[in-house]
Amino acid sequence: MGLAACSSNETASTSKDSKAEEKVQKAEEKEKAKKEKEEQKEAEKQRKQQEKEKKEQEKKANEEQKKQQDEAKKKEEPKPVVNTDKATYENEVKPTIDEMIKEYDEIWNQDWRPIWGEASKNPESLDKNALKEKMESVANRYDALSKKNTEFKSGSKLTDPVLKEKIEKFRVEFGLATNYRSNAGRAVNQGIKGLAPMKDRMNEAQKSVKLSDQKLINAVASLTEVESKLGVSRN
Repeated sequence: MGLAACSSNETASTSKDSKAEEKVQKAEEKEKAKKEKEEQKEAEKQRKQQEKEKKEQEKKANEEQKKQQDEAKKKEEPKPVVNTDKATYENEVKPTIDEMIKEYDEIWNQDWRPIWGEASKNPESLDKNALKEKMESVANRYDALSKKNTEFKSGSKLTDPVLKEKIEKFRVEFGLATNYRSNAGRAVNQGIKGLAPMKDRMNEAQKSVKLSDQKLINAVASLTEVESKLGVSRN
């Protein structure tokens, strides 16, 4: 074989080997690219899974934190005492209050109202002894009721401080109402006894009556707030 033929064969062999290597290289690159793609895909999958787990952990942590905060808040909040106070109010407070309000109205209707209309128009036309007797009864009975109200301490048995405060306000305002009505009866008697001009004393009595009405309104307003909170009917 000549040198030219030998050289040709070697060139062909080299070219063939080069193509084979190129093919192998491409296959390797393809495999490498495929592997990298799969690795990227897996990495992305893991990243998403980690994000999901992180969000779930954050959610659980937030829920747990909220739960702890709610429990702490419940511990801080005063325990409901309305039911206990309702029973105490209905059994130990309300009966005395109802009795005092009833007596307050009875004194007025029995001793004052029957004679006051005529007395305020023309006091000179009335029997002075009869008027004096009625006004003394008014003053004395309202004084006795005021004392009963002062001794009324059942409101302190309530556990809710707001309810206690409202009952105490009722007691103060009701006490003032009874005192003003007692003062009205006393004012009229001062006129009868000649200690002061009758007209002046009648005006003083009317002023005291108006003040007593306002104080009673205030007292009942406080009572209504208590009974509304406890779910108790006034009547």
